[in-house]
Amino acid sequence: MRRVPGWLVPLFAAACGVPSAIAPGNAWAHGCYLLGFASFVALGWVRLRTISGPARTGYGLILGALSVWLAGDLLYDALSRFVGPPGEVSASDVFWVSGYPLLAIGLVHLVRLRTSGRLREGLLDAMTLATVMAWLCWQFVILPAAENQRLALPVVVGALYPLGDVVLFAVVAILVLAPGSRGGPTRFVVGALTLTLLGDVLISMLPAVFEDLTRAVQADRLDGVLLVANSLFVSAVVHPNAAKIAEPAPAEHQKLHPARVVFLGIPLVTMPLFAGLNSFTGVVSRASLVVSIVLLTSLVLVRFVLVVRGQEAIRAELAHQAHHDQLTGLANRPALRTVLDLSLSAPRDAYGPVLFYLDLNGFKQINDRYGHAAGDVVLVEFARRLTGVLRHGDVAARLGGDEFVVLSDCVETPAEAGAMAGRLQALTVAPVVMDGERLTVGVSIGVAAADDLEHPDVDGLLAAADADMYRQKTARRSLQDA
Repeated sequence: MRRVPGWLVPLFAAACGVPSAIAPGNAWAHGCYLLGFASFVALGWVRLRTISGPARTGYGLILGALSVWLAGDLLYDALSRFVGPPGEVSASDVFWVSGYPLLAIGLVHLVRLRTSGRLREGLLDAMTLATVMAWLCWQFVILPAAENQRLALPVVVGALYPLGDVVLFAVVAILVLAPGSRGGPTRFVVGALTLTLLGDVLISMLPAVFEDLTRAVQADRLDGVLLVANSLFVSAVVHPNAAKIAEPAPAEHQKLHPARVVFLGIPLVTMPLFAGLNSFTGVVSRASLVVSIVLLTSLVLVRFVLVVRGQEAIRAELAHQAHHDQLTGLANRPALRTVLDLSLSAPRDAYGPVLFYLDLNGFKQINDRYGHAAGDVVLVEFARRLTGVLRHGDVAARLGGDEFVVLSDCVETPAEAGAMAGRLQALTVAPVVMDGERLTVGVSIGVAAADDLEHPDVDGLLAAADADMYRQKTARRSLQDA
């Protein structure tokens, strides 16, 4: 099937919505609306079959929400024709209301994929914004609409629609602020959510606040706005790069969005501002204000704690990287020199500290034959074995390549140093197994103690151990050549 351009879907929807704007309530105009709605929803389901990957689930939930809304429209028409005017609340409201959480779940699924495990931050920011939006809807839309009325079903159902808009508002905030692609299907989705909110505000909220708009604005005239909004969701589905909406942003693009600071500042100012400018006399109004402020403050505090902990984790990771070898996790050369300098400057009885300088034999041949990945496996496994034989107070470091050093303050005699060297020598007896291959290396070990030097220092002790290791390696080669 030939692919339909994404921009053509909202254009077709706008054409189908024009008759409703011109002649609201006309049967022919309403038929055009339903025809357009059903056509692009069907197109979305057909296109969904060609989308692969995790984004398909999110798009499926979005199309499910559109299908539920369409079913609500069709059911309302059927009830009106065969039963009579449905009244303020009907079975269609079940479909219309249930579409909001279904749409939100689908969008959150897509955002979760693109945020690479960082959805928690976006959710907290969205909940902060949604708290203020929910309170504004409650105070200025729901309460006025329910004034002087008992808690009846029409009042409850009528309150669900602005609350659904609050959910969509939160999803818009998450989608805009979350890292990820800003073009292509993302623009269609953001545009769809924005138009949906605008249409719902014009249809539901404004007439509740300004009574004179009830006569001037007819809901049927705005069917075209919601029709175009729904078509933009389908435009995202039929977009050639539809699956890319779920791709995580590159690490260099995962930065704090400037708008996030502004959006978080708005809730912190809005509610205290309203509390200062308005005198809320009702018990329900005062209670809702207090609860909302407590919830808002809690969300901001949680967000602050997460930011602080994140910064602490980053600093700890940077500190660890500054003193450890990234491949093996052992101490690196600067860290070894610092520890060795402290050990040499500390009071000591005799002989120690002792350095064991280790150089792997046959490591170059493994790299040449099996590749550097195999060499890394050998280094990591040798470091693991090395760590396993250390005693309390010993420090193991990787100087680079296949060279390792063990610093020990526990060795007190040359005999103990020899025994320690024997244990280190035994680390290479067992081969390293990788993908069925047995990788075998040996190790040459040089030993140097502070007691062996007249004026021991860091460089002198390292040089002495290195020289002893080189003598051991030369002697081994001589025996092999003999």
